[in-house]
Amino acid sequence: MIGSCHRPVTLCRVWHLQRLVGAILALAAAILLLVSPFFPLFIGHVTARAADFTMTIDGWGFDTDAPQRVGAVAVNAYGLIFAAVLLFVGTILTFVGARNAATPSNRRIAATGMGIVTAFTLGVAVTVLPQLTNWVDTFRSTGLANASVDTSVGIGFWMMAAGTLVALAASVIAVLPFRDREPETPPYGIPMPVQSEQPPSSGS
Repeated sequence: MIGSCHRPVTLCRVWHLQRLVGAILALAAAILLLVSPFFPLFIGHVTARAADFTMTIDGWGFDTDAPQRVGAVAVNAYGLIFAAVLLFVGTILTFVGARNAATPSNRRIAATGMGIVTAFTLGVAVTVLPQLTNWVDTFRSTGLANASVDTSVGIGFWMMAAGTLVALAASVIAVLPFRDREPETPPYGIPMPVQSEQPPSSGS
């Protein structure tokens, strides 16, 4: 049954478990977006008779061990970090909305906030995706005979993509109309009134 909880009892009394899962997903998305600019988005390697070099692109620019360093790439780190900061704000809102004591207003704010934050995160990811396809298409061994070119998508891009998908999942959970936890059933199934026994009064 949705919203039912059997153990641990203390956790169930404080949190609505489905909404708590959404808050944890929002936190995971924020962490993934925050660290993604520090890992490679794209890696290209050229091997030839006269040259052997690698180019690595991350959120801050590019680095290469080639003899000449020419050109520039877009700096995506600021957008990704700002999206991560917004996701941390959304995480706080969703944790507030995940409490059993949360009001309908708290939950509406959490759902609206996560929706806005996720939309921004998706927009940032959409701007990086065409850059990646452009890097793959333009990385060529121009002027090098018998050259071998190897390109790969870096772990930073997969972190960004995973963080965006996890944020979408957290946003969906935030807007789903879960039933609240039902009150606990007494041990005998039906609450019975307790009457105190009083000794009969003796007549005078």
